[in-house]
Amino acid sequence: MSSRVLYTVFLCLQAFRDGLTISITNSNIPNSNKEARMENIILSMLIFKAMTIYEIRAYIQRNLTTVCSDSLGSIQTAIKNLIKKGYIDVKEFVDNGMLKKRYGITDAGVNSYKEWVGTPINLAKMTNMEEGKLFFLGVAPKAKRIAFLKDYLKDLKEEYEKLRAIQSFALEAKEVVVKENLKRISADPKTSENLLAVSKEKSVRKVLNNTYDYQMHLLEYGIARTEADMDFYEKLLKLEMK
Repeated sequence: MSSRVLYTVFLCLQAFRDGLTISITNSNIPNSNKEARMENIILSMLIFKAMTIYEIRAYIQRNLTTVCSDSLGSIQTAIKNLIKKGYIDVKEFVDNGMLKKRYGITDAGVNSYKEWVGTPINLAKMTNMEEGKLFFLGVAPKAKRIAFLKDYLKDLKEEYEKLRAIQSFALEAKEVVVKENLKRISADPKTSENLLAVSKEKSVRKVLNNTYDYQMHLLEYGIARTEADMDFYEKLLKLEMK
């Protein structure tokens, strides 16, 4: 589980305690961050061969649909930004009577790519896009791969301790939180009506218990996921250290 999800869980618990509802979705991620990550994925492809925009899109559709968007608009925006930065260039060619454009990585692009590919996953900005670094990590030098794995394992262990601390707090706070919210909602007939209508439950307390429990399930998932990630990356590190 990423720090962003960890932060979301904490906000959910805090908001639930304070009688609020919040929605944190992918749309809350600044567009500039999404674009920067797409640019790095494209550089990762172009480091191997020059490609047309349609070849780039086809590659993403075949291999990276869980890592980044295959939207033609997103790819076009990233390409435009990369050209502006001088990280890729474009060459026109004729294929079957049609004028096409092929994009290749420049020296400046290679330097930028080298800086990115060996850096640890940023837990504060963790998305499937960030995990895409693992897909291309084999291109990085062995020393950088080992440093990547060690740094990420360190972050995962810190994340695990944070999740455990939040779990302990949340378990102890449940009865107080539910009781406080029950008192608040009971004083607002319309809110009670809405909750019961949506949930199909017979009591507001049951709705509140269910809500809290599922936020706890997300936390439990985060702990299990982090444990599994630590085990996976420790195995990778052992392989690299042989």
